[in-house]
Amino acid sequence: MERWIELNNKVLAGMLVQPQHDLEALQVYFQEKVNPNTVFFHNLKEKIRYLTEQGVWDAALFERYTSVEVQAVFERAYSTKFRFQSFMGAFKFYNEYATMTPDRTRWLERYEDRLSITALSRADTVAEALELVHHLVNQTFTPATPTLMNSGKANTGRLVSCFLLQDCTDNLDSITKTLAFVAELSKGGGGIGVEVSNLRARGESLRGIQNVTKGVLGVAKMLDNMLRYADQAGQRPGAGAIYLSVMHADFLDTLSAKKIATDEDARLKTLSVGATVPDIFIEKVRAGEDIYQFYPHSLWRETGREFTDIDWTAEYDALADNPRIRKKRVSARRILEEIAVTQGESGYPYLLFEGHANRANPIPNVGTIKMSNLCSEILQPTLPSYFHPYGRESEDRIGLDVSCNLASLVIEQTMYAGDIGRVVGAAVRMLDNVARSTSIAEVPAVRRANEDMRSIGLGAMGLHSFLAGKELIYGSPEALDFVDVFFAAVHYHARKASMEIARDTGFVFGGFNGSRYQSGEYFAQYLEQEFAPKTPEIAALFDGHVLPTRADWGQLVKDIQAHGLAHSFVMAVAPTGSISYVSNASASIMPITEKVETRTSNKARTIYPMPHLSAETEWYYEEAYDMDQRRVLDTVAAAQRHVDQGISCTLFVPSSVTTRTLQAYYLYAYRLGIKTLYYTRLRKSNLQECLNCVV
Repeated sequence: MERWIELNNKVLAGMLVQPQHDLEALQVYFQEKVNPNTVFFHNLKEKIRYLTEQGVWDAALFERYTSVEVQAVFERAYSTKFRFQSFMGAFKFYNEYATMTPDRTRWLERYEDRLSITALSRADTVAEALELVHHLVNQTFTPATPTLMNSGKANTGRLVSCFLLQDCTDNLDSITKTLAFVAELSKGGGGIGVEVSNLRARGESLRGIQNVTKGVLGVAKMLDNMLRYADQAGQRPGAGAIYLSVMHADFLDTLSAKKIATDEDARLKTLSVGATVPDIFIEKVRAGEDIYQFYPHSLWRETGREFTDIDWTAEYDALADNPRIRKKRVSARRILEEIAVTQGESGYPYLLFEGHANRANPIPNVGTIKMSNLCSEILQPTLPSYFHPYGRESEDRIGLDVSCNLASLVIEQTMYAGDIGRVVGAAVRMLDNVARSTSIAEVPAVRRANEDMRSIGLGAMGLHSFLAGKELIYGSPEALDFVDVFFAAVHYHARKASMEIARDTGFVFGGFNGSRYQSGEYFAQYLEQEFAPKTPEIAALFDGHVLPTRADWGQLVKDIQAHGLAHSFVMAVAPTGSISYVSNASASIMPITEKVETRTSNKARTIYPMPHLSAETEWYYEEAYDMDQRRVLDTVAAAQRHVDQGISCTLFVPSSVTTRTLQAYYLYAYRLGIKTLYYTRLRKSNLQECLNCVV
C-alpha cells in the first residue's frame, strides 16, 4: 500500500476520527507521487511548445493571445499559491482531471496549468482570462467536469455532456433518428434525457390494424441497449433517462421495468425512468379517486394533437368524458403507491411536477416544460422534431432540444470573496462562452437551442459544509434564511450579467419578446418584498456584502426591458461529484451522507473527512439518513423560489422506510412548490451517481 493511502486510512481508525492524518497524506502524496512524476519544463514557453506539438493543447488557442498575455494568466494562477485542503481533493484532480502522458505514468499539467488553460479558452480577452483564472484558482466557482477537463485541449471531447431530446415522436423515422442521436451523444460521454410520452401505447392500432403496437417499453428497450452499446470505447456504459407522463396508458408497465423482480427481457438495466406528474394527478390522489390514463394515438386521431401538447389539468374532464378517446381507469393512489414501491427497490422514477415547472416557466411563449434531464435539474421548454424518410429530408421540422451548460458556485469561497456580484458575473460570462463554443451539429435541435436560446445553468455546492463551519444546523430557520438571501442575490447578479451581455453584444435570446421577462411579470416577487436577512446570525454572515434591494430589482427590470437578456435561463442546481472533493465542499445543496466518507478507487480505500470537521463542528454535521427529509425539502424549496430551472433533490431514507412515508414526502414536496425530485436513496443503496451532468 502506498504511504499516502496508508496515512489517509488512519483518518478513520475504528470509531476514532483523526482528520490530521489527512493533511499528512496530502503532503506525502505530493512529495512522493505528484512532484517526482510531473514532467519538468524549464519555462512556460517550452511547456506550451511541447504540449501543442504533442497534440495535447490546442495550438489555435495561443494564436488568440500574445506570449506576454499568456504568461500573465499563468503567473496570476501560480501567484495565488493554491493548496489543496484534503487528500481526496488532490487525489481526485490528479487522477481524473490533470492531463497525463499516453502511458499514464507522468503528469503533464499541474492544477494551475489546467485552470490557466481553461481561463484562456473560456475568455474572449486577456482581461476576462485574468479575471476568470482568479476565480477558478480561488475556487469561488467551478465549471462542469467536461468543461474543466476538455477546455483548451486538441482533439478532445465536448464542453458539455448533458442533453435533452424531444425528437422521439410517434413515427418510425423519428424513433430511429432518436436512436442515432442517442448513440452519437453517448459515444462522446453524453447523458441524455428523452421524452417518450408521444409514443403509442401497447396494443394501439398501426395502419388500421388493431392491437399491434409494442408501446413505450419497446422503444425504451432499444434505447437501453443502445446506451450499453455506445459505451465510450468500453470505458463505461452510456447514461440516459426517459420521461413518461403518468397519464400515459403504458406508464405502469414501463415503471415495472425498473423493479427487481421484473422479467429479464423486460428490465431496463441502464436506462433511467422519470415520471411527469400533472396537477390533476395529485388532485385525484388527495381525493382518493380514480384517474384515466390515455392512449396517445387514439387521442391524436380525435383531437389532432400530440400527447405532450395537452394541458392535462385544464382539459382532463373533457377528454375523460369523450367516448371516442381510448383510455383506462386506474386508482390514482395505486399509481402513487407503485411509484413509491419502485423507488424503494431501485431509486426510480424521478418525479417532475409539471404544473409547478410551467407556472414558473418564464418563456411560455416559446413552449411548455415537458421533461428534464438525467439528474432532474434542467427544466426548459422543448419542441418536438419531425423527421421523414430518405429523399424527403426537406420536409423535416427541427424542434428545440437542450444542451446543459453548467457550473457551480462554491458557497464558502463565494461568501469569503466578499462580492457575490463579481463572482456571479464572472461565472455567467464563462458559461456564455461555453454556450457559444458548443455546437452539436449531429443533433440539429440541440444546435438550434444553443444558438437561439443560449441557456445556462449556474448552481451551487458546499451548503452543508458552509453551514457546519458556521455552526448552523442544516434546515434550521437560520439556515433557510441564509439559503433564501444567498440565492436571491445570485439570481439578481446572474440576470444582471445576462442583461449586460445582451446590451454590450446585441444578442438577445430567441423568445425574449413576449416572455414574462419582457413584461416584468417574472420578477414580481422581487418588486414586492425585500430579500434581506431576517436573523442576526445570517445578517452577520452577509456583513460587508452589498445585497440587491427592491430598488435595485426595479432598475434591473427596466434595463432588461430595454436591452433584453442573452440567456433564456441562468440557474440550475446540479448534483456535484468529484469536483466537490476538489473544491473541498459538500455536494450541491444536499446534506452530507457521512461525516467521514469511505471510497474505493483503483482497489484502494480512500477516506474523506468533511471540511471543518472537528469536535466543535461534528454536531452540525447531521447525516442525511438520520434527518427528517422535510428539512431537506424545506431547504430545496427556499432555493427553488429563486432558481429559474430546477434543483437536483435527493431523498435519503432508511431501508426500513414505508411506501406511506415516501408518498407523504412526495406530497409535501408538491405542497412546497418543488419542481422535481431526483433519486430516492436508501441507506446502503448501490445506486451510482449520474456521471454525465454532475458538475
